[in-house]
Amino acid sequence: MADVKAEKPFNKITVSDESRKKKGRSLKDNPTDYKAVKMANITFLFCIIFEVVGIMTILFFGMVGAQMSIYFMTFMFSLFLWRKHKGEIEIKLKKVEPVKLAQLSAITVCGIPIALFLNYFAGILSSAGADSAEDVNTYPLILSLVVFAVVPAVVEEFVFRGVILGAYSKVDVKAGIVISSLFFALLHFSFGSVMYGFFFGLLFAVIRLSTGNLVYTIIMHCLFNTINVLMSYMRLDEIPAVVVFIVFAVALFGFITLVMYFFSRNTIDTHMSRSEGKYKPWKLITKEGYITLAVCVTVMGMLLMM
Repeated sequence: MADVKAEKPFNKITVSDESRKKKGRSLKDNPTDYKAVKMANITFLFCIIFEVVGIMTILFFGMVGAQMSIYFMTFMFSLFLWRKHKGEIEIKLKKVEPVKLAQLSAITVCGIPIALFLNYFAGILSSAGADSAEDVNTYPLILSLVVFAVVPAVVEEFVFRGVILGAYSKVDVKAGIVISSLFFALLHFSFGSVMYGFFFGLLFAVIRLSTGNLVYTIIMHCLFNTINVLMSYMRLDEIPAVVVFIVFAVALFGFITLVMYFFSRNTIDTHMSRSEGKYKPWKLITKEGYITLAVCVTVMGMLLMM
């Protein structure tokens, strides 16, 4: 009687191990993805380095000189990285559509009271938590608009919604939206700025990806900064509380309505990323990113305890 070859039993352990490996794959397993994410994290790292260096120059160049030096160094470094990896990171500056621009401008204006509320809430938690605009109104209005509104809007959008979000979008769109917004928020250090910075960072990131045009978020960011600069020259504390409440309620309703309407007609194409959902979110930050996050949190904590 011929020998019957025993059939090899199904190895459940091997299959489960393989699926587990694929599910929790390390970013370093794919050099292309790792390179893009690391570049984004290094960009954030140097943003903080330039911020610290710029602050140290206040004694020599004053607030305006320090502010301009920070943004000049940040922009030049980010521009260098982008030009070096231009084939990998696509930043589009296209002609705007008037109707779409009007919608996004209205969203920005309606979002201002939300930012003020978050800043006020941060001030309740800590006297050092709220973002202060006292230094802004000590300069001529035109100078303040250029230094504290226009320049930051252009540079920060190019860096965070251009280079950083652009790099992450090639790997994982959803994670890129959250991480780039977190980086953007922590750049501002004060608790109030971090809170509304993260909120608007998410909004700007989604708009940047849904429109495919960086010009829209540059204009929105510039409009947001401009309104804040103008308000620093006003006596807002003299406005009756009931008026503030009504304005906030109307603005909140308008913001929600406009956002829902806009995104019902403008969606994000997640197919632009090659590894969507392949990595755990926390694995999409390299050691450079975690070091920078730790520095930002430490500085913010020190400011809150002052």
